[in-house]
Amino acid sequence: MKDDLRKDMLYKKQNKSEHWVVIPLRDEALEILKNRFNNNVGTLTNVEFNRHIKTIGKLAGISDLTKFSHKKHGKDVVQSKPKHDWMTSHTCRRSFCTNEFLAGTPVELIMKISGHKSVKDFYKYIRITPEEAGQKIKEL
Repeated sequence: MKDDLRKDMLYKKQNKSEHWVVIPLRDEALEILKNRFNNNVGTLTNVEFNRHIKTIGKLAGISDLTKFSHKKHGKDVVQSKPKHDWMTSHTCRRSFCTNEFLAGTPVELIMKISGHKSVKDFYKYIRITPEEAGQKIKEL
């Protein structure tokens, strides 16, 4: 919706918590919204978004074979498929939080966008490797 885009920021009401989040948009995202979508932020179902993000991942070459293990009916199941086939809206949210954390954005600001209410939950949510944690400590 056009009303969702104001002052180069995206205003969205979260479905789960009913809280509003304000997302600053990078120049590249603004250009896409202005030039390709006439400033109109479209509405997609979660299923549609997940289908599109897989296609975008494939086009971007995110195709390393990736294993995922989980339990099904009490048995360990391991599946392998290209990384883009695992991508979902949740992957995007988690990646955003992790990438902003690694870029040095204050946790409290990331939480305002992600909707996390506790710092403890936020730190459980992000995914960083031991090497990334070591580098972050070195930077501090």
